[in-house]
Amino acid sequence: MPRLIRLDSPFYRAWSSAADLVVVNILTLLACLPVLTAGAALTACARVTMEMAREEDSYTVRTWWRSFRGNLAQSLVWWLPVLVLGALAGAMNLWLGQAEIAGASADGAGLSPTLLAVMRGLVMAGGLIVVGVLVWLVPLVAFFENTVGSHVANAARLAVGHLGRTVVCLVLLAVPTAVLALLPVSRLALGWFMVLLGVAFLGYLVALVQRRVIDALREAAC
Repeated sequence: MPRLIRLDSPFYRAWSSAADLVVVNILTLLACLPVLTAGAALTACARVTMEMAREEDSYTVRTWWRSFRGNLAQSLVWWLPVLVLGALAGAMNLWLGQAEIAGASADGAGLSPTLLAVMRGLVMAGGLIVVGVLVWLVPLVAFFENTVGSHVANAARLAVGHLGRTVVCLVLLAVPTAVLALLPVSRLALGWFMVLLGVAFLGYLVALVQRRVIDALREAAC
């Protein structure tokens, strides 16, 4: 037992990391409540989780707050368009759903099922592209000084240049939705998991996937 509670023991480090993730998750969720500040909150979360993935010792709350405050203004510049695109995608999906119902009730009148499927596919593809760029944009904003336009361009290049890592990140982010769709009875457990740990834990997994690329960029920038 004494070996388990030593500060350098794997058991203690694992529990310490889990506790840090809970703190980061709660801070991030609270900062996402105003919606407009969610971009800065995700940036701060990415900063802390990447440092955890690199096993860097840091003050979790202080690091999170410094990143959130320092990137708040710039994050609004790219987060607001993301909100607009998300709202448009939601409105388009709602309209397509209504068009599908109207077509079925009108004995085939209106948009064909094939066209509806194509349009849904385009909306989904657009959403995947946006999220694929975002998973790289957030750590770039967290660690590097640059204009928003340059950050977005670099994030797009990374998303395409490291397509395999991008796909893995997208799959990781889709896991909660997939679990909810496949196991509706897990809704309560999944909800508590996301509230206590989920966002930061997913951010940590994404950081593990991206760590080598971000490390190379940081070394090149020095």
